[in-house]
Amino acid sequence: MKRRKVGILLFDYVDVLDFSGPAEVLALAANNNAEQMLTLYKKELMPTRPFEVFTVSKMGEEIITHSKIKVKPDYSFETCPETDILIIPGGPLRAVQSIAKNERIIDWISSRKRNDYICSVCTGAIILSETGLLNGRKATTHHLALTLLQNKYPEIQVIPNKKVVHDGNIITSGGVSSGIHMALYLIEQIMGKSAAERTRKVIEFHP
Repeated sequence: MKRRKVGILLFDYVDVLDFSGPAEVLALAANNNAEQMLTLYKKELMPTRPFEVFTVSKMGEEIITHSKIKVKPDYSFETCPETDILIIPGGPLRAVQSIAKNERIIDWISSRKRNDYICSVCTGAIILSETGLLNGRKATTHHLALTLLQNKYPEIQVIPNKKVVHDGNIITSGGVSSGIHMALYLIEQIMGKSAAERTRKVIEFHP
């Protein structure tokens, strides 16, 4: 199975768990039980791991999260390699609304529309909605942003009370920790239920 490249968009005031949750889950996924055990013991991740996870911001600049943690992304838009999976995390509404108005960012996301999967976590769905890629599709977001998403983007069929909604090559997830559910769902879609269950046990995630 080919290793899939996973790019995670970062921006100022992003919520840490929105991107770190999926990043950790996908980075710890393994092809079999033996690799899974080695992943837990070795300092470096296995070169045969199924997902290569990296972060990207518009200019590659250091960003400051909602909780004031500073993060230096791996790439800028200019230097970012091709991605198979793109993840768009969320943050406080004013932050994501500002990002949604940034044409450069929206155009860059749109340029990845042929990725195997485009995913959003929490209010990242608002950013993704600006691309038009959710028009005519089902989607979800943080429960406090459901009405906003539906009112601003009436072409989207907003689904409440769901942690993960999959429509075509787009997967949206609910608030914050739902990104972990989304990442496990991705593993199941790509590698099968046993791989997702193995990863769930490794991270001791018992929803």
